[in-house]
Amino acid sequence: MKKALFTCLGLAILAVSCKKSDPPVVVPSKFMTFTSGIVWNYETVDNIAVTTTPYTLTSTSSDSTINSKVYHIFEYTDVNGTSHQYYNNTNNDYFQYTELSTQLPPLELKYLNDNTAAGGTWSQAFSALQQGVTITANIQSTIESKGTSLTVNGITYNNVIKVKTEILNPTTDNPLVVIDPITQSIHSYFAPKYGLIKREFQLHVSGSVLGNSSDLINTNTTTNLLSSTVQ
Repeated sequence: MKKALFTCLGLAILAVSCKKSDPPVVVPSKFMTFTSGIVWNYETVDNIAVTTTPYTLTSTSSDSTINSKVYHIFEYTDVNGTSHQYYNNTNNDYFQYTELSTQLPPLELKYLNDNTAAGGTWSQAFSALQQGVTITANIQSTIESKGTSLTVNGITYNNVIKVKTEILNPTTDNPLVVIDPITQSIHSYFAPKYGLIKREFQLHVSGSVLGNSSDLINTNTTTNLLSSTVQ
């Protein structure tokens, strides 16, 4: 999935008194930045086709309103040219107008809440038309861990949030089509200032008609942040 997601970090230390030092205070940080001109360099490996696609995301100076939300516009550039991606931060919630995979239509995906404790979840309804059949499901996100470190492309990131995404309870509008058990393993890692630093995306959905099964979605990719101009 060509995706990418963004952040910024702030730290503040209380002044030292003449008698004792107070503990440092961590100021709440945003796991996204809209600063114009910042560039992120990513690489996505397709583990099925065994291909590698480098791409860049560049923050523009423009916004766009989608479904009453103001989304900041980023330029997505790879060997096929340049397109746009859209991100929104509302309080502790982070949204992307995106596709879960290239085989699915775009949606407003709430991909992170930076105030949710480890183990906490949120969900949203989702529907997609695949091969003439409407699939309905819930997208559930879980904070798997917070405050950990992760090394990606030789760079160690701290205070990382790991999010697991699951497609649950899929059904179809055709009684003759049955969704087979889904194989999935979707994990995203976000770091302060940098946003998305790594994503492992495996999703295999197949449907059966009168006992004959065929693939509806089959994606298996790994995306890593290689470098950025984030300061």
